[in-house]
Amino acid sequence: MRAAKGAVVLAITGISFGLVSQSAMAQKSRQQVQQELVQAQHDGVVPSTKTQYPPTDAMIARNKEVHAVTTHRGEKSPATDHHDQPVSRQASANPPPAK
Repeated sequence: MRAAKGAVVLAITGISFGLVSQSAMAQKSRQQVQQELVQAQHDGVVPSTKTQYPPTDAMIARNKEVHAVTTHRGEKSPATDHHDQPVSRQASANPPPAK
């Protein structure tokens, strides 16, 4: 009887470890999450206030307009590019010119 209980416990433990390892492999990297946030900001789907979730179509259009004006000044059809990188990454990617 104890052997049967032990076998059941081992089987359940093995199954749970298998499930945990599968979910751990499915997680996104930090870089993937940052890129998704950049894309969401570019697409205008990041709500500008805590009370506007999910954002309405009008809010998305406004967010896109604000993003285009503040980030893509004068570009005809802006795509996600180096301007959409987080500020800390922009500074490291584009160091100031040496004097």
